[in-house]
Amino acid sequence: MDFGLFSLGIVLGFSIVRWLTENIKFHIRTKSIWLHHWIIAFLVMIPLLYFQIDEPLVWGGLTGAALEGLGRKNWSIRRL
Repeated sequence: MDFGLFSLGIVLGFSIVRWLTENIKFHIRTKSIWLHHWIIAFLVMIPLLYFQIDEPLVWGGLTGAALEGLGRKNWSIRRL
């Protein structure tokens, strides 16, 4: 069932992040750097991997959040 929870997490993470990015304009940015939600999801994955946290719903949600951001046109880190 872990694979099922992971898959559910991907769908939930993708859809929740899509709704949030379309309805709430929350950004972490400076004059030169813009941290998009896919970057934040990736950065959260690193310590989870290091500490071997094995929660399929969490991993699926973070994967869905990252995939949602990578599918957009403008996702560079440098702010132009």
